[in-house]
Amino acid sequence: MRVSFQKNCNLFRIQALSFMDGIMTGIMAQNASSARLESLAANRDEDQELVAAALQEFEAAGRLFDKYYADIIGYIFRSTLDRTVAEDLTSNVFLSALRHLGLFRWRGVPFGAWLYRIATNEIRVHYRRQNRLPATTVISPDLASDLPNAAEAFAVTEDYRLLHGALLELPLKYRTVIVLRFFEGKSIEEIAVITGNAQGTIKSQLHRGLDRLQTILERLGVRTSLQADA
Repeated sequence: MRVSFQKNCNLFRIQALSFMDGIMTGIMAQNASSARLESLAANRDEDQELVAAALQEFEAAGRLFDKYYADIIGYIFRSTLDRTVAEDLTSNVFLSALRHLGLFRWRGVPFGAWLYRIATNEIRVHYRRQNRLPATTVISPDLASDLPNAAEAFAVTEDYRLLHGALLELPLKYRTVIVLRFFEGKSIEEIAVITGNAQGTIKSQLHRGLDRLQTILERLGVRTSLQADA
């Protein structure tokens, strides 16, 4: 198991090194292609139409939420590693979104990012209510077949549970940006929009969070480096 975990850590390390190197050199990747920009614009137009329709009929709201359900429950599950909690919090996210849909404004915040923002707050409230680190979740062997995607199936493996346990020892603000960046694949700009923090703050939290994560992993006997080369 330790060998397999080391492989996973190496993959995580490669991602972290690449990102941290960008921070240390002051270079932000500017590789958004015209095709991606067109896709984002098309998605925004689609969401605008769905939101407008959802304000008029419940069925349209269902279509809008169906579009983002897998993303949101996947994010919450990877943040909690608890299927029941993920389902409950996801329900809270969409109930809150439906309740406040009339207040949503297209002011630089995409609808999907708005849902992630609500989900991030639900996760924060969940852990504050617990006022302690959650106990290790016992996951049924056949749970993977019920998960929305392959990433969640990976998340139930013992290797991921060990890494996730280390993440849970981090302050929530560091855990949130690391999960969004390395597990959800969000850009610095997207994380800033989701969390409501400045991009400089996000980069600083990632840097400090990765440093702390490395210390925790080393304490668990895992040799890895999440620091960028000088």
